[in-house]
Amino acid sequence: MTDDELWEETRTWLFWAGILANGVTTDEGAAAVEAALPTRPSGRAALERLHQLASDELTGMLALLSDDEPRWADGRAATVGAIRSMLDRG
Repeated sequence: MTDDELWEETRTWLFWAGILANGVTTDEGAAAVEAALPTRPSGRAALERLHQLASDELTGMLALLSDDEPRWADGRAATVGAIRSMLDRG
């Protein structure tokens, strides 16, 4: 995986972990999660550490939440289960 691909996956995982962790159900909440994402680390090792953190955070949130809990997903009201399905396909 290239650094650019690793960064994109890391940002995606951090975004969805933020949606899940913060109980986001609105476009405004999703924008706040997006705005709070970290900047890209400068080296591969730091990027790999952040990627592992993002993976752990997303996996942990998905393990804690039930599928029927409401969350925002792509501009619409959805559930944790819908996000889980989307991520499984992605």
